[in-house]
Amino acid sequence: MYELEKSNLQRCSKYVIHILRPSYVKGFMTTYLQPEVAERILSEESKSVTAAAQVFLDQVCLLDELGWYQALLDALEAEDYKGLCEALKGWDFQTLESTKEHRVLLDRIEPRFTKLIKPRDLLLHLGDCLRKRECEEILAVSYIIQPTLNTNSWTNSRRGELTDCLKRSDKQNWFKLLKSALFSCELTEALQLLEPDTEEEERGGGEKSRGGEKKMREYQRELAEPVFQGKNTVICAPTGCGKTVVALAICEQHLKVKGKGAKVVFMATKVDVFNQQYKLFQEHFQEKDPDIRIDGLCGNQGDQLSMKVVMENNDIIVLTPQILVNAMARGEVPSLSCFSLLILDECHNTTGKHPYNIIMTSYLDAKLSTEQNGQHLPQIVGLTASVGIGSFKNQSEAENNICQLCASLDSRIISTIHTNTDELQSYVHTPDKEFFLVQKRHIDPFIRIIHDIMAKIEGLAKTVYNIESLSSIENRDYGSQKYEQWIVDVQKKCRVLQLKDQEEESRVCRALYNYTEHLRKYNDALIINEDARTKDALEYLSSFIQQVKNAGHDKTERQLTAYFDGRVTRGQKENPKLDMLQYILEEQYRQNDETKSVLFVRTRALADALKSWMEESDSLKFLKPGVLIGRGRKSSQLTGSGMTLNSKKGVLDSFKSFDNQSKILIATSVADEGIDIPQCNLVLMYEYVGNVVKMVQVRGRGRAQGSKCILVSDKKDRIDKEKHNMEKEKIVERAIRNLQDTPTEMLRKVFQRGDKVCRDMVKMVPERPRTEGSYQLLCSKCKKHSCYTDDIRVLQDSHHIVLDPTLFSRARTEPHPKPKGFMGLVKTRKLFCHCGLDWGIVASYLTIQNLPVLKIESFVVKNCVTEQQRYYRKWRDVTFSMKTFELTDIADSWNPCESLSLRLSSLSPLSLSSLSQSPPFSPPLCRSLFMCVCVCVCVVVSLLWNKLFDMLFYKINSLQLILPD
Repeated sequence: MYELEKSNLQRCSKYVIHILRPSYVKGFMTTYLQPEVAERILSEESKSVTAAAQVFLDQVCLLDELGWYQALLDALEAEDYKGLCEALKGWDFQTLESTKEHRVLLDRIEPRFTKLIKPRDLLLHLGDCLRKRECEEILAVSYIIQPTLNTNSWTNSRRGELTDCLKRSDKQNWFKLLKSALFSCELTEALQLLEPDTEEEERGGGEKSRGGEKKMREYQRELAEPVFQGKNTVICAPTGCGKTVVALAICEQHLKVKGKGAKVVFMATKVDVFNQQYKLFQEHFQEKDPDIRIDGLCGNQGDQLSMKVVMENNDIIVLTPQILVNAMARGEVPSLSCFSLLILDECHNTTGKHPYNIIMTSYLDAKLSTEQNGQHLPQIVGLTASVGIGSFKNQSEAENNICQLCASLDSRIISTIHTNTDELQSYVHTPDKEFFLVQKRHIDPFIRIIHDIMAKIEGLAKTVYNIESLSSIENRDYGSQKYEQWIVDVQKKCRVLQLKDQEEESRVCRALYNYTEHLRKYNDALIINEDARTKDALEYLSSFIQQVKNAGHDKTERQLTAYFDGRVTRGQKENPKLDMLQYILEEQYRQNDETKSVLFVRTRALADALKSWMEESDSLKFLKPGVLIGRGRKSSQLTGSGMTLNSKKGVLDSFKSFDNQSKILIATSVADEGIDIPQCNLVLMYEYVGNVVKMVQVRGRGRAQGSKCILVSDKKDRIDKEKHNMEKEKIVERAIRNLQDTPTEMLRKVFQRGDKVCRDMVKMVPERPRTEGSYQLLCSKCKKHSCYTDDIRVLQDSHHIVLDPTLFSRARTEPHPKPKGFMGLVKTRKLFCHCGLDWGIVASYLTIQNLPVLKIESFVVKNCVTEQQRYYRKWRDVTFSMKTFELTDIADSWNPCESLSLRLSSLSPLSLSSLSQSPPFSPPLCRSLFMCVCVCVCVVVSLLWNKLFDMLFYKINSLQLILPD
């Protein structure tokens, strides 16, 4: 019980033990801890508060009594540990972490600082950052000192007590209040110790300043100058130079110039970056001008809050771009003219179907439209580290790509740093690039065994159907991305494969699905084995095989799992790439034990495998690796299932902490763009190569002075590609300079009007209306009937609910692992076909229970008239019409049918399968009649049971009448 809370407490123990004084929560201890344990903790506190807090935390993590965690939070709040309490509630310790450097500074200067302060005077000004109990104890020190001591002894004790309380404060503003108190008490020397002459570099790349306010450097002013003149601008500058500080200054100046008419939107492409930037905006303007109203929206918040209300009540809105796209689609934002300034972080993403491009397309359509009627469109500012988008071979092609990006952002100005380059170089350090080409394994028995198994599975598949006819992809080697593409192509064709015999079609499709799914997993294992250990690949396969067995596998799956059980052994061959990686890490940390590393890998499975490898290595386990991956829901048995926002925060906090709790971060592409990791001085790219933009972003994670960026690969062409990217980066720099020097060339290459003509032509093509008629949804794995589209209702334009209760007789349910609400629905159970394919969820809506909600990607749509089959990945792509959900669609008979559904879902898969299948000679009509008879029988049984219950109830009442009182 409370395992998550306990693990989180242990992970974040450093904050608790450096803040909490256990004696202040003595009531909690006496209630939940053994008396002798509580006494031991209090005794330890007289020697060391931190040691006592550690013992207290260790004992708390052993508790199993119901309600102890909430009681702990209540005790902390009662004793005014509000900062710590809030951090524990949300598992967000960024606020506490932000004061770490001040604690370190105070700890360093404590001996001298303690001699210079006057505790009694300072306490009059520090009430807001110290607890009342602490103030009383500091003043009470004078009464417990022996009178034989000299005059200053008790004063020094109070000074030390005051300093210790300040270092243990969980108030965000304690350092600011301390400096203000020193200034008010005219303790100038002590104040100077807190404000040394050496200038500290603030997070976000701004100059040292009070509170959260960020002040601009000269090169940052140079970047912002065209924007200050009111021009649409693309700001292109290196990572780590503080482009967010530039954005803050732009917002500040814009609000002053525009006054009440100003309405600013700052957009970040990822939720992680959104949280980081939103906090910076809040800190800056809280110090600069608290009257400026700021709000932030990301994720599903846009569905829960009205964008119109947020716009009306705030001056600056920080959000992810999809929020604005959705609000525009719903009509909550009628026009971009509602805003006066749009800032697009990582603006190089303004291409294709990215939300940035959708927003800017709307902007350009309004700008070029004759119906604009003089409405003023917002000023556009883009921020990026590189404009080297798209593919190009020479400078001319690079210029065309840059001009296309500028046209999409309606900008004719690219702002870069020319004048203040020396200042830029003093703050921004470009890592040195190194390459390590590693030899491949010469002999690997594991690869030979897996190849043999895959060849046998392919042979079995060919006995069922000629799979070579399903895909045109050739030259597919085992363990390659091309082989993965072949599997995807074959499975796509299998879904719509039609045979004359429906039972044969079902058997063939199900068998091919199983064969290709096993081939996919073996291919994944080969990819893992190539980059990690054979042990990791085996664990990946073992987890998959065990899942198949646990799901009640059929004859085909039993045959396939037997291949694994009989052939694959635990023998392994060392991986030269891991040996090289180990050598690099050992050398780096031998030279500098304060090194902070980010290791970029291609897949989530590999991230988890390398984490296990480090933790099991005697020479590397001290690194305490953390893993940072995306939130996407991909089927994997490893860390690849995705990370929540809170778990990401915990990993980043641990990596950024001053006590070196974690020295290395293993990350996928989620960390290559925007996430601020200022302490990193070693970037490792493990077979991780992309385009020019990705190269610049990844390299930019190494921000500390003297940092390195190292690519490790056993493929020469991959190293050559990265070297080619470095050359292309220089081409982009020359292209930018040429466009800046010849503005007429950029004007000549602007593509806005041509692009609008193309968009208008597309709009002129009439949208194909959705067809009426009856369609059948078949399981895309086994081709068994699920439901008819006539029974589907659409709720809130997104949820597709089946109002046929007999659906449950053709499916099985399991408790949902993460039951929660979204957009009015509450997920309660998972819905599966009897073949094991995930069909969707079972949810409740208002007071209506057990509504099946389907995902179209699990089905094939069959036209009941033409019998043509089609496959759709998204509901929005379907060509048939569906009715809107109405409460009146739920008949009074839904509850009896619901009872039937629950009874049927509790039956074994075998009995359900036999119930839902008709005899081989039965036509579809007979199968439907058979199901109707089953429903009627259950309803009759239910009615008879109710009648019997009524008779018994009447009999009992009759007996009660003749019984004495």
